Amino acid sequence: MSTTRKIYINKKWHDFSERVKRRDAYKCLQCGRSESDVTLQVHHELYIRGKPPWEYSLSDCRTLCKGCHAKAHKLIEPDRGWTLISIEDLGGLDGVCERKGCGNEIRYAYLTYHPDCGYKVVGSTCIGHLTQEDRLLSSNLIKSYKNISEFVHDSNWESGLTNKGKHYISCKYKHHSIRIYGDTNNYSFQIVLKEKGLRWHDYKDIIHFNNKNLEEVKELAYIALKGMISDNEEEKTLLRNIYRSLK
Repeated sequence: MSTTRKIYINKKWHDFSERVKRRDAYKCLQCGRSESDVTLQVHHELYIRGKPPWEYSLSDCRTLCKGCHAKAHKLIEPDRGWTLISIEDLGGLDGVCERKGCGNEIRYAYLTYHPDCGYKVVGSTCIGHLTQEDRLLSSNLIKSYKNISEFVHDSNWESGLTNKGKHYISCKYKHHSIRIYGDTNNYSFQIVLKEKGLRWHDYKDIIHFNNKNLEEVKELAYIALKGMISDNEEEKTLLRNIYRSLK
């Protein structure tokens, strides 16, 4: 047995750790599980060289289960505190999950960040280590990406001329429409909103792009239209962020 482990076989440490666990109602402060379900341990938030572990303030310590304690010491990757940065559809199994012990080929690359572990790209299976809020965001992003892709590839576009003889292609979405003007790498789009049941149309500003292909402009136009007609503020924010990332 190592000297480090021997120091914890001590009545003073036993009494001290018991006080910490009692203060924390015999539950892991990270995952909330109790000692009937897991092995509880006491974690020091800081260490002072040469100071016995039982001579710290109670506020320097917290009760953790064995698993959360290992994550706190970076022995295994933490499953909390990660931030989702972006999601990329690679189009096929062209990526590799970077989570420890995984290494599976992945199609959807989730770029995540942890202040203690840095950046990692993980797959759809390992994304569960994110917070519930991040998992919801991931799910909504994937759904939005699929809707965008379906629109770009499945929508019907028709040719037309403006009153001034300007060529465009247009597509209906619900009772609204999108117009795209221009040609190779010099496209513009315009959203045309229509109140259901009325003949009146609201022609929005024409948005110009350089060095964007037709599919990219269709994506941006669809996202812009969805953002204009959505009544959900969370969806509006999500679409706004996607638009900025693609623009």
